[in-house]
Amino acid sequence: MDYRDIINKVLRRLREDTIANDWIGNLNDSADVDEYQKLIGDLVNETKQTVEDAWGWSFLRSLETLPTVAGTVDYTIPNANNRTTVLQVIDDTNNLEITQMSDSAFYDYSFIGSTQNGNPSHYRLNGTTISFHPTPSNVFSIKLHVVTPQSDLTEATTELTVPESPVVLGAYALALAERGEDGGTGSSLAGSRFDSVLADFIAKDTARTLNETVWYAS
Repeated sequence: MDYRDIINKVLRRLREDTIANDWIGNLNDSADVDEYQKLIGDLVNETKQTVEDAWGWSFLRSLETLPTVAGTVDYTIPNANNRTTVLQVIDDTNNLEITQMSDSAFYDYSFIGSTQNGNPSHYRLNGTTISFHPTPSNVFSIKLHVVTPQSDLTEATTELTVPESPVVLGAYALALAERGEDGGTGSSLAGSRFDSVLADFIAKDTARTLNETVWYAS
């Protein structure tokens, strides 16, 4: 479902005028979209981020390839943004998993004693940057399993990546809270419905990611 359709679904629930089907382009640049419709567009994006952050959706996952350079510690994660989550890092060249290291441990190894070079066995994260220890001594093919949320929706025909039902319900709940209850449906009731539907969709998606929600007693 595209951005325009999601906004219109919320507007219909609020019994407001919907955006014309021939609207294309950027929402905030359009003279054919009124200020309230633009507000709903903002609430859609706010809810989208809440939904994306609630779970590592399979729809948002990708496997990125990062080639190292001999003597280089820091690398930009391909196609990442400031909300990207790294799930797993693998040295595909040597068939080894690289484990995360705390900042303090990384700095201890990097600045206390001599600099080590070799096959990377640990990594640390700093925003969209990943650093390896030991410093790669050669070209290694690193695979990164990541979850990268979609950028804010701005264009009418941009398709939403995560499930649309919780996004519609969440934006509707926010709109009710912004202006008070609507037709007897309070924002708290709408918010509870959003929570329930979001939980249902997360439960369905966990079936695609075996054992990620299974906890074992130590």
